[in-house]
Amino acid sequence: MDKLVVLELEGDFELAGFRATLEIRVEQQLILKVKGSLPAAPEVASQIQRHWYQNYRSLGVPARIKGQKIVHKGSLNRRIVECRESAEVLLDRFRVWLNSESFQLIDRRLRESFDRDDSIRFLLRTDDLNLQKLPWHEWDFFERYPKAEIALSAPEYEAISDRPVIQKNKVRVLAILGNSRGIQLEHDRAILEQLPNADIEFLVEPERQQFSERLWQEAWDILFFAGHSETEGETGRLYINQTDSLTLSQLKYGLRKAIDRGLQLAIFNSCDGLGLVQELQQLRIPQLIVMREPITDQVAAVFLKYFLEVFSSGESLYLATRQARERLQGLEHQFPCASWLPIIYQDPLVTPPNWLTLQGRSTPRRSPRTSSRRWRSLRVLWVSVAATLMIMGIRSTGALQSVELSAYDALMRSRPTEAIDSRILVVEVTQADVNQFGGYPLSDAVLVKAIAALEPLQPSAIAIDMHRAQPRGEGRSALIAQFQQNANLLTVCAFAQSDQNYAAPPEFSTDQKLEQLGFSNLVLDTVNRSQSDTLRTDVQSEQQSSKQTVRRQLLSYDPNIALTRSTCTTPYSLSFQLAYRFLQKSGIQPIQVTADQRWQFGSTIFNPLPTRFGAYQTLERANQTMLNYRTAPPGQQIPLQKVLNRQVTAEMVRDRIVFIGYTAPVARDTFATPYGEMAGVWIHAHSVSQLLSSVLNQRSSIWGLPQWQHFQWGDTLWVLIWSGITAMIVTIAQSRPLILGIAIAVFFSCIYQLCLYVLKVGGWLPLVPTLITMLLTAIGVVFYLRVDRR
Repeated sequence: MDKLVVLELEGDFELAGFRATLEIRVEQQLILKVKGSLPAAPEVASQIQRHWYQNYRSLGVPARIKGQKIVHKGSLNRRIVECRESAEVLLDRFRVWLNSESFQLIDRRLRESFDRDDSIRFLLRTDDLNLQKLPWHEWDFFERYPKAEIALSAPEYEAISDRPVIQKNKVRVLAILGNSRGIQLEHDRAILEQLPNADIEFLVEPERQQFSERLWQEAWDILFFAGHSETEGETGRLYINQTDSLTLSQLKYGLRKAIDRGLQLAIFNSCDGLGLVQELQQLRIPQLIVMREPITDQVAAVFLKYFLEVFSSGESLYLATRQARERLQGLEHQFPCASWLPIIYQDPLVTPPNWLTLQGRSTPRRSPRTSSRRWRSLRVLWVSVAATLMIMGIRSTGALQSVELSAYDALMRSRPTEAIDSRILVVEVTQADVNQFGGYPLSDAVLVKAIAALEPLQPSAIAIDMHRAQPRGEGRSALIAQFQQNANLLTVCAFAQSDQNYAAPPEFSTDQKLEQLGFSNLVLDTVNRSQSDTLRTDVQSEQQSSKQTVRRQLLSYDPNIALTRSTCTTPYSLSFQLAYRFLQKSGIQPIQVTADQRWQFGSTIFNPLPTRFGAYQTLERANQTMLNYRTAPPGQQIPLQKVLNRQVTAEMVRDRIVFIGYTAPVARDTFATPYGEMAGVWIHAHSVSQLLSSVLNQRSSIWGLPQWQHFQWGDTLWVLIWSGITAMIVTIAQSRPLILGIAIAVFFSCIYQLCLYVLKVGGWLPLVPTLITMLLTAIGVVFYLRVDRR
């Protein structure tokens, strides 16, 4: 699928400059139109005249031009050097002129509109002879696009009726070999005779009448002329034999008849052909190939040879011309500017033929998405693959863990509010309670009174989130008696601690240590990636960082493989012990262990976190899950004072799990969570609520995308998909920075909202790696496209 570029220039070099209009069409559809201008540049016009008429024509080499007497001064070598220097001056001025500020919008939009491998027909629409003599192929645009070629076109044109396509086996060629004085036309004939699938009729130095009659009598596809020719003013003259010459106006009717009968291409492998263009364009000949200036025998033969070789092999007219023209550069040590001479003239409403269509056969239609575009899309997608692998590789080292967890916290806080869990009641020991009831820590006697006030109200269980390894004031024996009498009364210890204050009460029996004791350790995320877990005892450390946040809960551990010997030998957490009792009373099937060592309550299976999960890259292997906090407190709250004053009703307590724990600052029992600072007792309440809600209400635990062992392929695929989408969007919109910026911002917002929506149902998607990879992909694709078009 060829792309058509039309650059129309209207004006002059001397005074007004040129108004420029750029149009780009694909399959006859206008996809871009831009206006600009080129300033007046009389120095360019004067250099055009100086170069071609003073320096180039003064070379004096044998050429296919007739009737001009040129006085040569100096040696040939000197004239060749002067011609080259003149060409360099013209090129420099031409390039400076094209770099004018008023032309840059056209230049930029032109380069942004194509792939490097696109086939581009570039029509320069102008009637200014100086513009037609400029070496447009030296514009760096054509260096950048190897399948683009320049052609001249008339500024005014009109549609013509379609000419019939005649099925035939061979291309019909009428070859006129005109006046050959001083030149070797045998080379041209030999080249033409090598054409495949061609029926060629040669007219050697024909009479005018014979030439005209052959135009009338047969249907020709190609008209070829070799011999002497020249331009007189704006009129082209052909020397058809040793005595006769004629202008094209003298062949007007014969040429018109040939065009009406299907003549597609005229090749004038002779000198000074721009005058021929002026006349032939009025006859609406579809395509012409002419030489701008006098051309030597050797250059003409080389161009014809390579053009016909490439064109007859099936290449397009434009690319065949470009390749043949570029082959002339090898002759420029003898014949300066040889590659500047060939130029196509094109009717803008006609599709150029190839060797197959000249035979009346159809060319296989290319898919609108050409192979070059497909390859370019694949290369762009490789940018997204590289960006994805880079970011996911960095992620695997844990470098993104901190920022990912911060984003996770923000998403958690953005979830909609949930109802309070009616199965939980938290008795807060506030600072006022501590001050009123004997200071910190509370005495055993105060706890005895609180338990005595709650037990008659028939709670499902009572959890004392306070360490009671040592007696605290009076009432120790009464407190131990309550534990012995009520199997649903639980307290805590902390493992991995050498301090005896965190041990189990020594009065507890072996059964009590198993049934009425749960560890209170919480898992803290730490900034240090080499230490992913910190287990709190029950007291906030003085060195604890605000970034050490509780996002996970540990359900159990094996005391026999603990690194530190501990007197807290219960294998289960307080939250698990409480949830187990509640579910058992609710008639849920007792806990089972699946074949792959996962815990199952009824139909609900709890999946322990693998070593890599979400943002975490170095988790310890333990029976832990993500803590799916409720957006609201997980239970009703009352102060200890109301319990001791018997201001609690049975409806508030019956069948509920009741926690008693400190919220007073003096206890230093607060920890960072996604929802801010939170007392340890409330964190335990959240943990219990999650376990109960998962089993009884099918509230989802936090889950991640699939992975295979340590390879988070689900996250990687997710990031890659969005990276690929970003690459495609940037490829489409990169020429419109504002639209591109808005599109990327919208996509960032959509990704955030999508991750938030999925988190509402428990899914943790890789938000930060996705956004970083999308941004890196956008930058990489923009950079690649700019380099690719440079």
